[in-house]
Amino acid sequence: MQADPTVSTSFLVPFLAASAAAAVTAVSLAALAWQRRNEHRRIAAALGALGGHSADPVRGARNAAGQAIRLDNALAELRAILETAPTGIIALDELDRIVTINPAASRLVSGSGRPAEGRLLVELVRSPELDALIAAARESGQRAEAELQFASASGMHVASCSVVLLTRAVGAAQVLLVLEDRTELRRLESLRTDFVANVSHELRTPITSIRGYAETLAESFELPPDAARFARTISRSSARLGAIIDDLLLLSSLEDPNSRAQLPPAPVRIAGIVAEAVEQIGPAARDKRIAVDVAVDPQLWVAGNAGLLAHAVANLISNAVKYGPADSRVRVEARDDAGTAEIAVADRGPGIPEVHQARLFERFYRVDRARSRESGGTGLGLAIVKHVAQVHGGTVTVESRTDAQHGTVFRIRLPLTEPETARQSDSAAAAPSASAQSRQSA
Repeated sequence: MQADPTVSTSFLVPFLAASAAAAVTAVSLAALAWQRRNEHRRIAAALGALGGHSADPVRGARNAAGQAIRLDNALAELRAILETAPTGIIALDELDRIVTINPAASRLVSGSGRPAEGRLLVELVRSPELDALIAAARESGQRAEAELQFASASGMHVASCSVVLLTRAVGAAQVLLVLEDRTELRRLESLRTDFVANVSHELRTPITSIRGYAETLAESFELPPDAARFARTISRSSARLGAIIDDLLLLSSLEDPNSRAQLPPAPVRIAGIVAEAVEQIGPAARDKRIAVDVAVDPQLWVAGNAGLLAHAVANLISNAVKYGPADSRVRVEARDDAGTAEIAVADRGPGIPEVHQARLFERFYRVDRARSRESGGTGLGLAIVKHVAQVHGGTVTVESRTDAQHGTVFRIRLPLTEPETARQSDSAAAAPSASAQSRQSA
């Protein structure tokens, strides 16, 4: 019997199709296996390179795993430090959006406990002064610092704020705010100021009475020599104690924000306050035959209180006369230094050792205690100079040498104002004179 070709063909076609499908599947599986093998090799090579052992992927992978664990531990340690640090830290991005904030900063500026990451800083704290500080740091590219007040859910806080631009990009963070809480410190300082002011007021009346009675005894009665000498000693000591009380009261008023608010800035010509200060010290300078040379730019104007500024300059000139040698010269200069009025008082005294210079502006600090008492100083003169400069937005510095070129230069720097602005504000505001409250002290 002859085979039917139709039947054999019907079996052949499915067989060939199945064989082709099997071949395609085998090729695909082989290619996938090859691809996965190459992928495993690349992963092993990457792990080896990551762990520092390209030739030994297993050892490299172990090292990489160890590095990852150490990194996680370091991040956890850093997170714990940020969360427990007493100093507030806030990281901002280029839009002033909060990237990171620690609990100390949150308590200072918010206190609500709500998540702050991702929110704009202005949503968390409304402070034009802080915004201006950040803008100034961005514009200048340098660190900016100021003491600011923040209102939070727990009340008002005072904090020292430092704005630091990150020199190297760390993720999205570009600006770092460092906040140091000074609320308790300012509260204690306020208590101290109030205490000093109250005690000084209470002591002023009896000391004035003691001085008056002592002077009356010494001048109006015939006393034995020893009794007369005792009366004069009591009069001198009470006068010195009265001077200390006057200076303490002045310092308290300079430290008290309410008292400072009662001294609105008025236009002050530097030449005028220098002339007044030189006139005050004239008798003491003539007694030691010391010439006071004055070189002042007549166009320098600042905004402030003329009595306080004259008092501060007089304190510096008085110190230069007291500690300068007889028959010497004291030079007083005032000039425009890049938009700042610089008042310099230079003497040819023995100089101040560097170890003492950092503490010169502290209350009652003396380099030579015996000589200071003999000269009649209160020990508060330079502290008053510092506070007067700070109240007027300025600074005071000292440079001194004790070698053959000995001498000391004190510099007060104050923000300048335009003469036209000063004349306009002169008719709008009259600053109370502090001359009646201020007296010259060393």
